[in-house]
Amino acid sequence: MIELNNLTKETVPRTLLKRVAQSVLRKERRKAGLSIVLLEKKRMLQLNRIYRKKNKVANVLSFPLSDARGKSIPELGLGEVILCPAEIRKDAEKYGISYTKALALMLIHGILHVLGYTHRQMIKKETRYLSRVA
Repeated sequence: MIELNNLTKETVPRTLLKRVAQSVLRKERRKAGLSIVLLEKKRMLQLNRIYRKKNKVANVLSFPLSDARGKSIPELGLGEVILCPAEIRKDAEKYGISYTKALALMLIHGILHVLGYTHRQMIKKETRYLSRVA
């Protein structure tokens, strides 16, 4: 199950986000649930300061759910991906891509982090998954 909570004033393509998440999880052969949260810049900045010690607004943050040994707990879900639509919109303009494509890419990126992939491992997967959904 994909849970989506939009805590911003922005209208976001909910159907696209759920479809992207379901597609990635299906291709990765994961059946556990995932929480997707959309936050305003101010709250995203706070979280990035707390969890990554970075004083800037993040476009995506990922929080895998695991036990003390680092093992996933499928019955509780995979974790949470937090997106900042305002920051993603700014990045989309900067890089000359559509907002929906940037939003899908950041969601894919976040999901792959929840699944335990490093940036190096994710590059090809992100491109492949994005080409299928956006």
